[in-house]
Amino acid sequence: MTGNKLVDNIILILSFLATAACVGVFVYTEVVYQKPLPDGQAELGKLISDNKKMAFPAPFKLDPLIINLNSRKTRLRFLSVEAQLVPFNHDSDDRFETHRSMINDAIINIAGHMTAEELNSISGKILLEERIKKSVNSIVRGQLVKGVLFTKFVIQ
Repeated sequence: MTGNKLVDNIILILSFLATAACVGVFVYTEVVYQKPLPDGQAELGKLISDNKKMAFPAPFKLDPLIINLNSRKTRLRFLSVEAQLVPFNHDSDDRFETHRSMINDAIINIAGHMTAEELNSISGKILLEERIKKSVNSIVRGQLVKGVLFTKFVIQ
């Protein structure tokens, strides 16, 4: 080691104390200290509350609609659409439900003024979605709609 007997003994004692402390902590955590078992009901409640904070709000399903489209030709064109409104928060279903008929009327009005050629394009569908979001938000008097999901979109 260093050649000085006093310094060597001090280093030896300090090494022994460090080793004893590590062994003591290990023995304490493995043998002496017992973690309390988790309470099942409390953990379940905590898990559910955390899940509600992190989960996306469920979309609000609207009624299926068949809409006459604006057509320049003599042939009539129809749009069969089923849509869902994606809200920003969980508690907006009641407001959508109370204004369901006005929301359906707004969708019919918006889509009825668009042509089939507009709705067949991607930009037309995006425009329809933006107009529906804006109209529904003005009907319910607040920023509740994050997006519109079309689950059925058929033009005949």
